[in-house]
Amino acid sequence: MQIVVELDEYELAHAAMAGCQRRIASILKARPQVYGAGERKNYWQIDIIGMIAEYAVAKAFDKHWQPATNQRLSDLLGDVSYYQVRSTEHRDGHLFIHPQDKDAPFILAIVVERHVLLTGWLTRTEGLLVGENRSADTWWVRQDQLNGFELWPDPVAWSDMVRPKG
Repeated sequence: MQIVVELDEYELAHAAMAGCQRRIASILKARPQVYGAGERKNYWQIDIIGMIAEYAVAKAFDKHWQPATNQRLSDLLGDVSYYQVRSTEHRDGHLFIHPQDKDAPFILAIVVERHVLLTGWLTRTEGLLVGENRSADTWWVRQDQLNGFELWPDPVAWSDMVRPKG
């Protein structure tokens, strides 16, 4: 089962502005681009689309969304609660997993204008097992390899699996 989230103009504006704030903070702090973003040079797109996807996940699962605009992402519990969100604008896009990722639930979100399709999810461990290693540190997981949301466990189970640092 997939989930489609529709955002209104105010939700889109809020998420897009958070993406702009994240990009500006990255520029001012001279944060390095990782996982090939430096080669693609679509930094603004990555941040804005990523924030729209995070907002949609928070809306779908009724979670508070605190956009990380001026924080180290590694210090956060997850993008939305315990959940990690990976986004793309490609309808046939893949979920990218990296060995150094937290072993948390990763959700693939496809952003098409005001609609966000949550195609499925899996954990880092599952992604490293089923994904295709296409570079030294990136596993590509096809959409048909993701768990549907009918298999989404009780959120309390995630809190037992993913613990905050410290």
